[in-house]
Amino acid sequence: MSFGYSAVAEPVMRAPKTNDLQLDAVQANWMATASALGIPLGCLVSSFVMRRGRKISMFVTSLISLVGWVTIYMSNSYVQILVGRTISGVSVGMASVPTTVYVAEITGPKWRSTMITWTSFFMGLGILLIYIFGYIFKDDWRLMTLMCSLLPVVAIILALLVIPESPLWLRDQNRSEEALEIMRKFRGIPKGKPTPTELLLELEPRPQRENQNLLQHLMKRSSVMPFVIMLSYFFFQQFSGIFVVIYNAVTIMDKSGVQIDPYIGAVIIGVARLIACLLTSAVSQKFGRRISSIISGIGMTIFMASLSLYLFLAENGIVISDKGIIPVACIILYIFASTLGYLIIPFAMVGEIYPSKVKDILSNLTVAIGYIFSAITVKTYPDMLKLMNMHGVFFFFGIVSFIGLIFIILFLPETKGKTLSEIEDMFSKKKMSELSTKGAIPSISNASVL
Repeated sequence: MSFGYSAVAEPVMRAPKTNDLQLDAVQANWMATASALGIPLGCLVSSFVMRRGRKISMFVTSLISLVGWVTIYMSNSYVQILVGRTISGVSVGMASVPTTVYVAEITGPKWRSTMITWTSFFMGLGILLIYIFGYIFKDDWRLMTLMCSLLPVVAIILALLVIPESPLWLRDQNRSEEALEIMRKFRGIPKGKPTPTELLLELEPRPQRENQNLLQHLMKRSSVMPFVIMLSYFFFQQFSGIFVVIYNAVTIMDKSGVQIDPYIGAVIIGVARLIACLLTSAVSQKFGRRISSIISGIGMTIFMASLSLYLFLAENGIVISDKGIIPVACIILYIFASTLGYLIIPFAMVGEIYPSKVKDILSNLTVAIGYIFSAITVKTYPDMLKLMNMHGVFFFFGIVSFIGLIFIILFLPETKGKTLSEIEDMFSKKKMSELSTKGAIPSISNASVL
């Protein structure tokens, strides 16, 4: 909800009024940018918190989110709003990785493709909710904020009372029996029945050379190669304009010549994104990461280029009698196409592509740098508008989407149907399966029936 908050709160805060805070254009842009700047910090903080457990990381994330919303709600000055937005950004950064990693660690290869995309589905649901709050409470940004604060309360309760710790994290803490017990519950294995061999293999510690420190693990080819690939994917994701559209949905709909209530337009964007999230689960399950990303890149390029051409013609006096249908369709279809791949797949892959020894650090570092890209695009968007006009900005986004498509075709690996161990082996010079693993399974097999 923090992503979409500035899109619906900014018009209210900038409207002339006498009974509440009022922001100018520069302050409104910083309100959006403050959140974007807080996100990378949250990712880095999450790297350290995740090392203490996935469960505690999700709890701390929700607690910080609640503090951020309450700070915004109680703000009596522009500075307090910036503080609240920055705190909310930190919570978004902290939320970006732990849940995806958690889901990747508790699901098997068959269902992981679907399950890890559901974190993005609920991200889309949050954006849709804030757009709906914006439409219902369009004259009261404080009430919008209060509604947003209810969700972290629910999340805190769930993290404390319902969610167990990640079995793979427990395994890496040498708590094998506890890890196996939780994994058996996740896989629905009744008490008294023996543990399947494939489940024991999932919880088998990865063979490692002795006396290797964290830096040595980070410098391995199995860590460096996926880091470079994912960082590149996040670069194309952010500079293709996805988050610029999300942060500025209402304003963009208004300036694009759309002849409907821009708040309704934002809700339509949110609905399109949510539907696309559902389709992405199915498409990713059937076709994998590469095909989904390729389809996404093709669609984004076409719809951004089409919107750019439409606005270029309109700005040069060529009137198209479409009653604003074309820009609406282009924006909605762009959001729809981006959600099929560029928006969801990178966040999904960071939970599965890195080795377990460095997953907490590299996953968060990747997303942190990705959100630094996001902060740059959000902050420079007004300057790009002045320099290039809206048609030029959208043409730029279309070009980046196309270059990203070429990158995906050439370099993005397919992880569908592979176990986390097989994915790690895929980036290693020497297959880990060729190394001796004698004696690894017995440490767990003693607890195979719980």
